[in-house]
Amino acid sequence: MTRNTLEAYVPGIAGLWDEEAPGALSQRVEGTLLFLDISGFTNLSEKLAAKGRIGSEELTAVLNNVFGRMLDLASHRGGSLLKYGGDALLLLFRSEDHVVQACAAAVELRAALRTASQVPTSVGRIPLRMSSGINTGVVDFFLVGRSHRELIVAGPAATVTTEMEAMASAGEIVVSAAVRDCLPASFTGEPRGSGWLLRKRKIDHPTLPTVSQPSRVDEELLPLVPVGLRDRLVAGIRDPEHRIATVGFLGFSGVDGLILTGGSDAAANAIDQLVQAVQTAADYEGITFLASDVAEDGGKIILIAGVPSKQSDDEGSILRAFRRILNTDSPLTLRGGIHRGPLFAGEIGSQSRSTFTVIGDTVNLSARIMTAAPGGSLYSSPSVLDRAATLFRTEAVGEFRVKGKDHPVRAFSVFEQVGIRPVETSREMPFAGRDAELEVLVGIVETCTYHGTGGMVTITGDTGSGKSRLVAEVLQRCPDLRTLTIQAEPNGVDNPYWAFRDPLRAALGIARGAQPEMRSKLESVIAASAPDLLPVLPLLGDVLQIEVPDNDLTEAIDPRFRPDRTADAVIELLAGDGADQLAIVAEDGHWMDAASIGLLRRIGEAAATRLWTVIFTARLEGADFEPLGREIRLEPLSDAAVRSVSIQATAAAPLRPHELDRVVDRAGGNPLFLAEILRTIRETGSADSLPESLNAVVSTEIDRLAPLPRQLIRYASVLGRSFRGAVFDELLRRENVEPDGATTAELSRFLDPDGPERMRFRHAMVHDIAYEGLSYRRRRELHLRAGEIIEEFAGQHPEQVAGFLAEHYSQSGVYEKAWRFARMAADTARRAYATTEAAIHYRHAIEASRYIDDLAA
Repeated sequence: MTRNTLEAYVPGIAGLWDEEAPGALSQRVEGTLLFLDISGFTNLSEKLAAKGRIGSEELTAVLNNVFGRMLDLASHRGGSLLKYGGDALLLLFRSEDHVVQACAAAVELRAALRTASQVPTSVGRIPLRMSSGINTGVVDFFLVGRSHRELIVAGPAATVTTEMEAMASAGEIVVSAAVRDCLPASFTGEPRGSGWLLRKRKIDHPTLPTVSQPSRVDEELLPLVPVGLRDRLVAGIRDPEHRIATVGFLGFSGVDGLILTGGSDAAANAIDQLVQAVQTAADYEGITFLASDVAEDGGKIILIAGVPSKQSDDEGSILRAFRRILNTDSPLTLRGGIHRGPLFAGEIGSQSRSTFTVIGDTVNLSARIMTAAPGGSLYSSPSVLDRAATLFRTEAVGEFRVKGKDHPVRAFSVFEQVGIRPVETSREMPFAGRDAELEVLVGIVETCTYHGTGGMVTITGDTGSGKSRLVAEVLQRCPDLRTLTIQAEPNGVDNPYWAFRDPLRAALGIARGAQPEMRSKLESVIAASAPDLLPVLPLLGDVLQIEVPDNDLTEAIDPRFRPDRTADAVIELLAGDGADQLAIVAEDGHWMDAASIGLLRRIGEAAATRLWTVIFTARLEGADFEPLGREIRLEPLSDAAVRSVSIQATAAAPLRPHELDRVVDRAGGNPLFLAEILRTIRETGSADSLPESLNAVVSTEIDRLAPLPRQLIRYASVLGRSFRGAVFDELLRRENVEPDGATTAELSRFLDPDGPERMRFRHAMVHDIAYEGLSYRRRRELHLRAGEIIEEFAGQHPEQVAGFLAEHYSQSGVYEKAWRFARMAADTARRAYATTEAAIHYRHAIEASRYIDDLAA
């Protein structure tokens, strides 16, 4: 690690904690808190949101301009940033004259905001106004947690500060009684609730000399950074990103009462217990503990799924994490709110003090849904619940209004898990291109289930390669089969027999309920259908996750042999009267826990003498299992098969030849991608746009990459679907990036050789989505650099690459060069009688000319 990579992200008091309060969970500091909230950003955000992604980037630039300037001003008064929350700042002042310095800073920040409001944006000037609250006294700080140490600001002093800000109207500064007592009488005016207006427009008080703090190496600061952000921040990746993500706010209250009754230690223990519970749940589910913020009588913790990396089931992950947290026994009152949607992730602040954050309406609405939830409740928008792989018991809470929304918001109260969402196999698309695999698999199943020589078969393939659809076609061909479907899921990988639990419960008619009820039902079902298994009922309880106490027989089983005896019991249970033809279909085996895999292997071995077959499906990428029985690997569909399916699926409104070519090119032989493209064409009548659900599929694959390869795959996307390896290498060199062997191997999942000197994106849509993840500012920079490299490589013959140069310079805003090279490309095409291409390049030249002032008409 390098020095100072993380220093800007760590609050000063947290960085110095071990010197000021070594080993302590809490610290009481004499100082003054300034809490300011800026109004007008919501209106600006909505106007810029109408401009799409480029509007989000402009909003970030405005935020950096405003907050960066404010942080610099505050630092001259001794103010240090504690928390950043969307459009609010919490600052701490600790100098000897901290009260006056905080008040002077508030006045100066208000004036600076007026100046910032004069800066024009693409939607006009920004009518920004600031409301501020100031309080002084002993402030309670807590540095808590296990996987990282999180700074929490809470307690009576923080509560009073938030109350003062809430009493201030736009443009006003309200100070507490404690602050008023420290100021000259002329500084304050009329009362505002329990506070007073600060009426001074300027406070003549000297600023503080700049004191350089000792630098700290990243190894010292790393424990103060959330686990989910470490790789990105340590790698120095600063590129902002547009994402679809799921945001959750966890509110906690009751801190003030704990401090009053039990002191800071009682509050510290409760907050530490809560933060550890949040970290445990977040780390287990693979979601990000983003930050914490101040709130009345407590605070709030922000969790996010999909930033900085994405998983297959972000929505289910964050719902499961919140339910686990809310089930924690805590003296604090907890509530949660979750929403999903588009947002912009990046850095806000100045060079000396920054924070990695997310902005957008999705974040604001998540916070307001949390505020609406009663204590102990979890509220979620339907957009999260509809996509989660895990099903929960829910209750509609009706529509309610929230600040900043013209229309009421719908939400559901979320309770315990009740199952797994079944795999949906699309039957809308014609089945084609898998005839050979279908015949082989049908032959295996018929041999197993009709001739008594059962066995196992594994179907492997990339995400979306059609594994589930192939199985569905096989079962349709074999209608007499009794089928048991086992669906693995991401959060079950370390939960023994998790994959078998719900399917076997359903097969036995055991509804979810209290343990004694389920145990009684299991006993009665087994007594009626398989009484010989009653002595080994505890073993079946292991698989069904029903608590059945061991008896003398099961207690005597050596733990080494218990899995085998358990498998024997399940096999006997499945056998019934021994005459049934049975297909056991195990979906998404790459997520299956080891105990379930072992049980499945034993069932497959037992199938050899029964009318059974075991069909196991799994992804190729990241798989670390041995195939069960014979393996059938699904390769990408041929172009001919994709073309045939596309023609059949769009027979009612046939595609034009160039549209059909585009579909074939974009699908890359992946049935899932093809199905989503064809669905979009049917719904919209257009072949021009990618659906969000497809974006999510591909985004997940890209976001599983480590930060560096993910950044590089996006850099490569600027060069096009196919590009010269030497150009890419030179681009990385100029970006000061040296990929190692592991990074190159990761990139090879998405890039294939395209001849001896070129590389090609494996799927066109992977290229498109990687490109969409770049910010507009970064795109312009990379296009310019790519244009310069290609022009240098072309030497005396730029006409050979003029079309590429025109595109790169146009995208980077260097219109003089775009004008020149577009005309050059058009002339070259015209000489080759490629009139369509010539017309396209001439059109591009005309578009570039509009941005050049000194061209003759």
